[in-house]
Amino acid sequence: MNRSLLLASSLIASFLLASSIAFVPYFSANNVVRAQETENQGEVKHITLIASEKQVQVAPDNALHPGGIMYNAMVFNGTIPGPVISIDQGDTLNITLKNEGQTIHSLDFHAGFGPSKAVSGSVKPGESKTWSLTGEFPGVFMYHCGADGLNGVWEHISNGMYGGIVVHPTNEEPAKEFYMVFSEIYNSADKGPFVGTNGTAGSFDIGKFISKNPDLVLTNGMSHKYVPAVGEVNKLELNKDAEIFKVKPGELTRWYIVNPGPNDGVSFHFISGILSVKDGSNTANNGFGTQDINDETWWIPPGSGSVIESTFPEGGVYVGVDHAMADVVKGGAFAVLAVENSTATDHPEGTCVPAKGEGIVCTAAEAEETQAEGAAGENQTATDDEGNEAEDKGANNNENGNEAEDGDSEVTQNATMLNTTGGNTTANGTMMAGNMTGNMTGDMGGNSTMGS
Repeated sequence: MNRSLLLASSLIASFLLASSIAFVPYFSANNVVRAQETENQGEVKHITLIASEKQVQVAPDNALHPGGIMYNAMVFNGTIPGPVISIDQGDTLNITLKNEGQTIHSLDFHAGFGPSKAVSGSVKPGESKTWSLTGEFPGVFMYHCGADGLNGVWEHISNGMYGGIVVHPTNEEPAKEFYMVFSEIYNSADKGPFVGTNGTAGSFDIGKFISKNPDLVLTNGMSHKYVPAVGEVNKLELNKDAEIFKVKPGELTRWYIVNPGPNDGVSFHFISGILSVKDGSNTANNGFGTQDINDETWWIPPGSGSVIESTFPEGGVYVGVDHAMADVVKGGAFAVLAVENSTATDHPEGTCVPAKGEGIVCTAAEAEETQAEGAAGENQTATDDEGNEAEDKGANNNENGNEAEDGDSEVTQNATMLNTTGGNTTANGTMMAGNMTGNMTGDMGGNSTMGS
């Protein structure tokens, strides 16, 4: 055997050995992943994520999608996206994955550092796994299903198995905080704009996926979920049930924006607004590192999250968009109303994020404390071990409608915030460069319309 052949054989063997080591965490048959050891003195919190398959609505009934669009999805805790998970830097998070679905699922936490913390390994139907990670780095990070050792991960992400975990830094300025997930749907039954699916619930389309041609861009699980209409003169109604984000003029807001993709990036922009990006770690002050200040647009690649801060200087209508215009047509936008009587509890359902020092779940009481200069309130987390029931000032909290793994307690993850009265509010503003409604009226319960 000549020297070149020996060298080639050696290189191939080395590559195979390295590859086998690299992918051991994904293909491991170990039933329990070792918990991460830490010297930090943070709290220990627990989250249960339940994997299943279900049919969900991904587009409202409108002219673009007659009759609305239903889709055969894969979900965590019953919804797209999965619940936002909120911990503080240094906290230990115990994660339980229960597979109540019909196929193999798994979890990949981008906030985990090391294979025994980041990935669960495959979990067969009817089984569960528990492991731990420590929130070492502040920011917002994606979590998603890794399917069966990466085999089919593209389909599971495309089908809705993703969410975000927020790690609050030690020194974090109080702000009103929101959870927002942009994502894509590749639907076998969707025939395109103004046609839709003719009432057929579709499934993952590998051809559309490979060609990177999504039918819809979702915001927190639905196309145009937070956009009632476009058009100031010629109005096109998009979602008569749309909820609107509400903030006070001049109030600091913080948006935890996650882009699971699976293919496209998000060119995030606030129409009529300026944004700053707070991501990564700043070891000098135990806070966020700052990548960008007072910018117009920020690129969020697939598989990533960014912490966006913005102050809306005056009353009126602002719009958060993926500034790739095709993605706006497909659903990638949400409306923000700056109005004086906005309250701490008027988040659209599923968008509240517990502030630093508070529970893993978001309750109305915690949101009030967040707005009141970030005062650390009583931890209202109902854990599986304690079996307690979280109280939401009389509201029944549940984890996206699912029971916690142990005990009979129900916890709120992505809670519906208590509706507050305060009269109807009206703000005039120009959206979508003059083409996205000039008059937006909304009540504090979240029922809003935009139109001339």
